[in-house]
Amino acid sequence: MEALFVLAALLFLAGPIVAIVALVKASNLDTQLRKLRKEVAELRATGVSQTAEPVAEPAAVAEDVVAESKATEEPVPAEAMAATAAEPPDAEQSEAWAASADPSPRNMEQALASRWLVWLGGAAIGIGGLLLIKYAHDQGLVPPILRVFMGLAFGGALVAAGEWLRRKRGEEVKDYVPAALSAAGLLIAYGVSYAAYALYSIVAPAVCFPLLAAISLGALWLSLRQGPLIAALGLVGATATPALISTDSPSTSGFFAYLLVILVASLWMLRKRDWWWLGYAAVAVSAGWGLLWITGHGTSPSLPIGLFGLAVGAVATLVPRGRDILLADMGSLWDTRTIKPVMGVAIAGCFAGGAILVALTVQSSHGLAPLLMFAFGMAALVAFGWFRDGLVTAPLLAAGVSLIVMMAWRDVGFHEWAFDERGFWTTVPGLIEPPRFRNTTLLFMAAFTVVGLLGVLRKAETRPWAILAAGSAVLYVFGTWARADFTWGWHAWAVLALALFAVLEFGVWRLLPRLGEVSVARSIEVLVLGGVLLLIFALDRALDGVWLTLAIAALAAAVAYATRLISLPNIGGIASVVAGFAAARLFLGREFWGEPINMPLGAHWVLYGYGVPAVLFWQASRWLNREGFERWRVAFEGVSLGLAISLVSLELRVLIGGSITHPGMTMLEWAAHGCAWLGAAYGLAYRQQLYSSFVSMWGARALAVGATFMFFALLTARNPVISGDAVAGGQVFNALWLGYLAPVPLYALFARKLEGLGWPHLRNAVGVLALLLLMVFVTLIVKRQFQDETLSAFFESQAESYAISLAWLVTGIVIFIAGLKLDRQTVRYGGLAVIVLTVLKVFGLDLFELGGLWRIASIIGLGACLVGVGWLYTRFIVKKEPHHETSQKA
Repeated sequence: MEALFVLAALLFLAGPIVAIVALVKASNLDTQLRKLRKEVAELRATGVSQTAEPVAEPAAVAEDVVAESKATEEPVPAEAMAATAAEPPDAEQSEAWAASADPSPRNMEQALASRWLVWLGGAAIGIGGLLLIKYAHDQGLVPPILRVFMGLAFGGALVAAGEWLRRKRGEEVKDYVPAALSAAGLLIAYGVSYAAYALYSIVAPAVCFPLLAAISLGALWLSLRQGPLIAALGLVGATATPALISTDSPSTSGFFAYLLVILVASLWMLRKRDWWWLGYAAVAVSAGWGLLWITGHGTSPSLPIGLFGLAVGAVATLVPRGRDILLADMGSLWDTRTIKPVMGVAIAGCFAGGAILVALTVQSSHGLAPLLMFAFGMAALVAFGWFRDGLVTAPLLAAGVSLIVMMAWRDVGFHEWAFDERGFWTTVPGLIEPPRFRNTTLLFMAAFTVVGLLGVLRKAETRPWAILAAGSAVLYVFGTWARADFTWGWHAWAVLALALFAVLEFGVWRLLPRLGEVSVARSIEVLVLGGVLLLIFALDRALDGVWLTLAIAALAAAVAYATRLISLPNIGGIASVVAGFAAARLFLGREFWGEPINMPLGAHWVLYGYGVPAVLFWQASRWLNREGFERWRVAFEGVSLGLAISLVSLELRVLIGGSITHPGMTMLEWAAHGCAWLGAAYGLAYRQQLYSSFVSMWGARALAVGATFMFFALLTARNPVISGDAVAGGQVFNALWLGYLAPVPLYALFARKLEGLGWPHLRNAVGVLALLLLMVFVTLIVKRQFQDETLSAFFESQAESYAISLAWLVTGIVIFIAGLKLDRQTVRYGGLAVIVLTVLKVFGLDLFELGGLWRIASIIGLGACLVGVGWLYTRFIVKKEPHHETSQKA
């Protein structure tokens, strides 16, 4: 039975041995072929001509050369050969010749025969050895401890064979056979060691874990001699070891010490070999195992985990190249194309270490030790960016990550969205955590703000440091207040914001002498923006309601005035944004639309609530009226115009309705708004004629369209004879004057400015609208003399009908005479149109409806007026035109 076992074992091992011999033979042949090709390339590089002394070559190569010369269709001239010999090719041509001697089919064949089949053979050997051990275990052929020793001996023999073969071939021969043999041996050693623990229970986890770790480290060391395949195998084995070996009471210190050793060993390899994939893989493995440990085993004890997180970033940064990582040629994050691989590994290590520290801090509920280690890691990241100018992004990332970690602090307070006069949300306080959260977050804020300001003052690239200083000051303060506002009174928050504003403006003051530099100018803009946001925060803590809006409007005007001292257009943009925010509060703030309580002027608070910002913004537009600030000047003008129009409309509502919140709109208020808008449109059109601007033209257009809509509604739906609404006022002076007569001269004036607005073709349409309003006014005012406040569309008496006809006729004659005086044909046409309308009414209605003297008076009066119109036309128009030619001015 034992003889059969020995025979079976020999037969099983014969296959791998024969495979090894075949691989060695194939590798020898491949090596000889490479040497012959190298010699041919060197001979061609030296430029030896055929006339020179013949060089002895192997028979196979000589036959190939003869065959190639016979296959050539045309002989090479002697002069060309001599020129070739006189001018030896450069190194690039030599490499090209060497590559051309290797056609692609042969390259594929070479890769398949010398690399892939070799690696496959090594894998087959390793798997075969593991299967032999499993077979011996299943059959119970030899004792377990003997199986382990046999497996380790066989694996060690394969590793030794690979190393012996590598030394025999020499360093200059690129051969994959030694690495394949060593990889097979390492694989068998891994399997046997794990079997000793998992299958045979010969060794305890405390013994098996270091054994597998030693094999992994040995593989990494061996890879320096035999290539990256061994390094990859070693890293895979080291990564799998913690998953393979389990224990009831795992040691946190031992586990992370093991990971750190593997990481250092892998990164140390990068000093000898440019295997950057190994560095990235080792960093990823470290981060993955660290995060898995935190989620699976918790954060206690936190010291080993935190130290490991710090070590990951430090080792990835310093081990591959040491202090050379700070050299300028390592690249910059501002241009990722310039980043060298070693810098990429360092950045990956910093991200991995930071991820471990963040997970540790959050999972530990922001315990003291994790917080300190997290802070130390962020400080190291800031220092990295400080000493390495191209990595200014590192401090920004550290500040952003720190803010996220602080905002993830649990049990500080609970919030409910509100978005009203109480703020964005309301807060339900926590118990113990709020003071710790506030103090820690503000400490982070102070550190990042100071570092950013120092970078602004001392570094050549100032803008990122300005972003760090201003962003930290604003975001940290707002975030702290948002979660723990109840821990301080409003005075403390306002004072803190003002102090930070002073710090940022100190940086602006120090940068002013370098204002001409582009980077410095951008830094000043960033610091000014941060200071403005802090001032708004302080004002919001100290003030409320309309007083807060007035303060923000004053701040916008002050920033606009600052552009006279700091002539940067973007600061004008900041001022305009603040002005827009103040206007939005007035237009959209719900707190302003209730009944005024304890406010000066009561319901008339809009006089200063809208008037003061409108005046401030108009003055700010004057301060910005210079080259480079045009669009911000236009913005201020537009906001000022909007506030002024709103002021007029709201004040009219208060005067007519009694309050802003008065429900509905009467005809009087409707007419008042229309007249106000039309008057403002005329004012802007007049300004556009003197000084063309975007705000004047489009403001006039928008207001004219709005007013026209109002008056068109008064002609139709809001007409009292249609709507049935009562006409406010007495029989003579009432709302009809404001709703129908007042717009007529306004439209007449506005029509004269249409050319400046680009609407000259609308002049006749405006005239028709004005004539319609006038005729409706005449009709309704006459009806009001015969009816009460509620007007009817029908004639209630013959006297009313006759009075309307008479009023129309008089109106038409007055318009016609005005056209004569003004020498305007279009005006005369309007008067004639009214007269024709009167004729139609008299002959179409009065002749049949009226009776007695009313009918006679209507017909005779109409006839006399028509004769008079003819006499006027002949007297003032026909006599002016020689030969009866009409040439009237339109």
